[in-house]
Amino acid sequence: MKKFESHNMAKLLKVICITCLSASLLAACTNKGGTPAAQPSGGAADKPLELKVMMIQQLAEPPKKDSPFLKKIEEHTNTKLDITWVPGAGTAYDDKVSATIASGNLPDVLLIRKNKETANLNAQMSGVFWDLTPYLKDYPNLSKMSQVAVKNASISGKLYGIPRERVLSRYGMIIRKDWLDSLGLQMPKTMDDLYKTAKAFTENDPDKDGKKNTFGIQEDSTMELLKQLTVYNGGPNGWGVKDGKIIPDFMAPEFKPALDLYKKMVDEKIIAADFPIAKKYDYFNQGKAGMYFSVIDDAATRHLDMMKQNPKVQVDVAQNFDGPQGQHVRGTNGYDSLIAIPKSSVKDEAKLKQILGFLDKMGDEPMLSLINAGVEGTDYKMEGGLAKKVPGSKGSEDWQNFRWGNQNAGVKIEKTPLEQKIDKLFADNNKIGTVDLSASLLSDTNTQKGADLKKAVTDAEVKYVLGELDEKGWEAAVAKWRSAGGDKIIEEFTADFNKNNGK
Repeated sequence: MKKFESHNMAKLLKVICITCLSASLLAACTNKGGTPAAQPSGGAADKPLELKVMMIQQLAEPPKKDSPFLKKIEEHTNTKLDITWVPGAGTAYDDKVSATIASGNLPDVLLIRKNKETANLNAQMSGVFWDLTPYLKDYPNLSKMSQVAVKNASISGKLYGIPRERVLSRYGMIIRKDWLDSLGLQMPKTMDDLYKTAKAFTENDPDKDGKKNTFGIQEDSTMELLKQLTVYNGGPNGWGVKDGKIIPDFMAPEFKPALDLYKKMVDEKIIAADFPIAKKYDYFNQGKAGMYFSVIDDAATRHLDMMKQNPKVQVDVAQNFDGPQGQHVRGTNGYDSLIAIPKSSVKDEAKLKQILGFLDKMGDEPMLSLINAGVEGTDYKMEGGLAKKVPGSKGSEDWQNFRWGNQNAGVKIEKTPLEQKIDKLFADNNKIGTVDLSASLLSDTNTQKGADLKKAVTDAEVKYVLGELDEKGWEAAVAKWRSAGGDKIIEEFTADFNKNNGK
């Protein structure tokens, strides 16, 4: 009897072992190509991954430690996050990043802005951060990142952080539609239309108050209109290619007509002469200016108080202007900043893969819905298949800084007609966005001297349009830029461009 029981027990154990082995193999096959952080390790699959994070704080107060956003993020990603929020006003955040890198006492994850500026560029190239390029293909969401963002964020083909994606064809015109209607004007379609409309806003009393107290275009020290006029002409956005060389916009033939038109509008007071010190949005929000040029989603967020105070105010947007070389939209670089992983705190590949798993999960639909729309029941309610904002809700606030993926993904949000128009323009014009070619290129001279050289040219642009510099003075400023290092930058950018494009 005992012999029979022993025999059956041995058979049973054999079946159990085979079953367990089959289950393990099945799980391994199922997880192939999945998120590494989701895979069990050493029997501690349920133990949250503990991460120290440094993140930018853009609001007056940092998110609370008992935030429902934090709880939902930690639950979905199986993490325990220790977040240091650093104010982003002025240079405070960037200074803190530089000091933290210099100290060598880095968190597991941190946000890096301006990753192509000297200090951050050197940190990436000197091995402070992990090169993520070989790993991204193994993650379902990270492997589908925008290729424009990846290319422009990379340095010599290596990506040292996850780029936070941004809309490509984002720039355009924000305009007072009620002023157009008041003067019987149509939406401008060409640069000549822009000039005529802006002149009418300056001279024909569009607000009908009987006073000559308006002007056409709000500008500030960024001279955004000049950049966009150059692109509308078919010229580069920052830097472009001409006759096989990478050149700055101000050396392109399309630039000078744009600069002269800008000067004409300053001379005729269509652009206020104090633009170098004017505060962005102020004149428009005060009802003094009829249009300005920026990212067009500003139209949906920057003027709510003005529209509440005066219900007659109507704000509209446009991107598609006909130029001599067709339609072009000034584009972004496709990303805003990097979420980087330092080598000093993340010493082995196993933890690196776990962190990439966390970041990959932040691209899941539930996380995108959370950050884009907020917490259901608190920030929005579902009505007719749309997420309708709860009046007074604050939304995701600074938690949106954790989003690297699609800003329009996740639950479908109820939007105003203006917001819907903006989204449609973004989608329709994605293929005609003109990108700054230098975003993906390296030049030692530009890293060392580019900012100072560019400032000298910008100063000359301002002096020229204000009448403080004549044609010869402008030409001399460009010649000085070239001899002081500009030609060397052109040479180095061109060499890197040819190398990257297999020439």
